[in-house]
Amino acid sequence: MKPMLNNYEFKIYVITFSDIKRFFIMEIIIGAMTYSIAMKLFHNVVLASAGGWVGTEGLKRLGIVKKVMWK
Repeated sequence: MKPMLNNYEFKIYVITFSDIKRFFIMEIIIGAMTYSIAMKLFHNVVLASAGGWVGTEGLKRLGIVKKVMWK
């Protein structure tokens, strides 16, 4: 039987202002915009929520927002 070694790790996570700004722009502003557009299209809260999520994730995956934000 192997003895358990105590492996204590101390981790430091650095959150920069650009990370906070990117999160705020991507998730909150674009998410609200895509939710609003989906709500006008579908007139259903469940579909609008899914549309807001899909719209935000789609824009992140395509990299459209990064190109516009970091010009």
